[in-house]
Amino acid sequence: MKRTYRFLFFFTMPVMDFILLTCAGLLSYGLYRILGIGQKAAYPFQSVFQACLVAGLVSVSILFLMGAYKKESGLLNVQEIKNTIKGVTISFLLVSAAMVLLKYQVPRYVLVFSYVLSITLLVAEKTALYHLLPLSKNMHGLNRRILIYGAGELGLTLFRSIAASPKLGIFPVGFIDDNPELKGSAFRSSGFANTSMDISVLGTGKEIPSLIHTHHIDEVCVAISNIDNTTLVNILNRLKEKDIRVSFVPNLYEAFVHKVTIDKVGQIPIVREADDYTPKIRTITKKTMDILLSIILLAVLSPVFLVIAGFIKKESGGPVFFTHDRVGLNGRLFKIIKFRTMTAGTDPYEINPTDINDSRITRAGRFLRRTSLDELPQLINVIKGEMSLVGPRPEMPFIVDNYTDLHWERLVVKPGITGLWQLSGDREKPIHENMDYDLYYIKNGSLFLDVAILIETIIFAFRGI
Repeated sequence: MKRTYRFLFFFTMPVMDFILLTCAGLLSYGLYRILGIGQKAAYPFQSVFQACLVAGLVSVSILFLMGAYKKESGLLNVQEIKNTIKGVTISFLLVSAAMVLLKYQVPRYVLVFSYVLSITLLVAEKTALYHLLPLSKNMHGLNRRILIYGAGELGLTLFRSIAASPKLGIFPVGFIDDNPELKGSAFRSSGFANTSMDISVLGTGKEIPSLIHTHHIDEVCVAISNIDNTTLVNILNRLKEKDIRVSFVPNLYEAFVHKVTIDKVGQIPIVREADDYTPKIRTITKKTMDILLSIILLAVLSPVFLVIAGFIKKESGGPVFFTHDRVGLNGRLFKIIKFRTMTAGTDPYEINPTDINDSRITRAGRFLRRTSLDELPQLINVIKGEMSLVGPRPEMPFIVDNYTDLHWERLVVKPGITGLWQLSGDREKPIHENMDYDLYYIKNGSLFLDVAILIETIIFAFRGI
């Protein structure tokens, strides 16, 4: 029954996309007519409606092919947003090319409006759905309720991954761990502040039968780090004897920190580390996008820069900008540039404020920090080639001096102005304690992923210190 509910629930997603894409086309034509721009071409409504239906159907089909309807959402939903933008872009190019070949004269303004509206509506829809789905956790018809056996590193990683993909229809009710001292310990998932969840250790393996009855559990998933085969088999057999549905996670978390490929030889899966190779076209495209967008943003935002500079000077005197040593690509030092938010003369290497009411922060500084406007001068760092628009946040040298091998992974790409960590509810925690975000970005980096993160940044930028 749960599978039927889930199927019906997610069948509505492509239908909703089709309706939104069709509406985007109709609205674009209406906007073109209202504005009276271009050649002011007029078409019968029936022809416009039919063209929008065809374009919507083509777009939904391509979205299917691009993986926009996969159950896995990826960290902070960026994979689904990325696949949506990619699918809409490809369908826009195909539909435009087809109209040219068929000599169907569509005003270019309508095509541009349609593209922008399609992305805007679909991204808004999928973002809203991602935030609403966790509210369905108590709807037994939609979700499979599980216990995670093991509150160690592997179990916590599984918990965070499940919480990041609410479309999977899996709701982790709590942990089970054979260490009785952990009972009652609470753990919080990573993610957006309003989509994170807390679960605790409910008991030991001996208490599973009673917990299944009390909490209406559908499945127990064994996720114990460094477990030996004999212990794993004994746990699986013990649970099966009690007619408990059981699954387990292979202890390959450390291997999957790096890029891997999975092949099959007969019935035997083989995991091998993938080549650590970034296509040259990806590097060139990212650098070009960084520089072009940064120049455009600096030009457009120059009046904002002047206003901010005026407020800083008027309130506290001193320099407008604040520079600080940061560690960039491959461990190279550079000077990061920000608008100064603290009083003039403050030691730049004192402990960074964690409270917006810190006495060192000026009134203008509080506003700049709340809105993240203090980060705007880093566009200069991007043009200089020291940073990228999207990437892991750069840290101070004394923190990098204590990096482990795993932490050094985040220095294989340029640091960014924005990234997954900045979008998350874990932003208040130290950067190096939230490696999930940086490792995910490094392993899945692409042009469309950068675009997805930039769009989500626009939506969620104006939050917190």
